[in-house]
Amino acid sequence: MLRVQEVDLESELIGVVHNMRISPSRTVAELKIAVAAQLTVSHHDVRCVIERYYNTLRLLDVPAKSLLDEGFQKTNKVAGQIID
Repeated sequence: MLRVQEVDLESELIGVVHNMRISPSRTVAELKIAVAAQLTVSHHDVRCVIERYYNTLRLLDVPAKSLLDEGFQKTNKVAGQIID
């Protein structure tokens, strides 16, 4: 289960948490599509960042990598930023 939050960097607002199920064998590109569908935006306008230990953030920028290769655990949080 992933916890997805929409983040607006310009206004520094963090949206509500959306719980999603996605297989760790899925790719980063497929995650972006799923997040975009959940937030009802275009997947081209979404950047995903994974929250790791001690609140460190890492941009998921390799679309072909699987979530498992990116180090996803069962309880990871993902922040999806909408690009205007």
